[in-house]
Amino acid sequence: MENFTLWSVSLDKKINQLSFFATSTQIQRINKGTEEMMATMLKDLGIPEASFDRWSIDYFLTDYLMDYPPSDDWEDIWSDTSEINLKLLKPINLEVKDTALIRTFARDKSWKGEPLHFPIKCVVVADFYDFDSLAQAKKILDRLGELRENILLIDELHSQVPHVPKHIFTNIHEAFMQLGKYHEKTSSDLSVRQRVGNPLQIILNIGVFGEEFFIDDTPLANWVSDLVHQLGGTTTWDERTDPERLS
Repeated sequence: MENFTLWSVSLDKKINQLSFFATSTQIQRINKGTEEMMATMLKDLGIPEASFDRWSIDYFLTDYLMDYPPSDDWEDIWSDTSEINLKLLKPINLEVKDTALIRTFARDKSWKGEPLHFPIKCVVVADFYDFDSLAQAKKILDRLGELRENILLIDELHSQVPHVPKHIFTNIHEAFMQLGKYHEKTSSDLSVRQRVGNPLQIILNIGVFGEEFFIDDTPLANWVSDLVHQLGGTTTWDERTDPERLS
């Protein structure tokens, strides 16, 4: 069986950088990566001619590829995922669809069986269907982190998007307040970013947490996902490819 699913492929032509996500499907994990692993993944992405001189890897858990109906086990919902960034030596043509899921037998020989390491980033991936709705949503999402320290921001944000139930902002603030009980966390700063090659997708880093946060059903991440839906976005691959699932 395949070891990883590759998805959300992004190419920044200005700086010749290729980025994609690799989610573990079996016991295999990614450690430092190897040239052989990268070459296999590039071949599976349909760009075997791509050459590179260095790479970086960022590790996180995301629920983007969760199955429906959701499992009761958090490990079935929050998948072990790596963002791989490759510095290309020359321009390439990329023809991978935004919603493509590419299976790969690639294997990282630098991984020696180490288990998932906590604390780790919790990431919500949000897709939007047009640039206007994304722009409005990003204005709100960019300021969510301020809700931790500023309860008065609830009314301000709600006034900008009155169609969103006010209790969602209230619950996000309360979820921030409850983070103190997760002693293993190293950071709960919520950040938002876009990748050049996937402009209708927003990556929401909810924070860095220990295992207890995920066992506890990730309350902050869930409320942020609810807000994304209210702002016209989706947060899983199934929703992105089958919007009728939301109706």
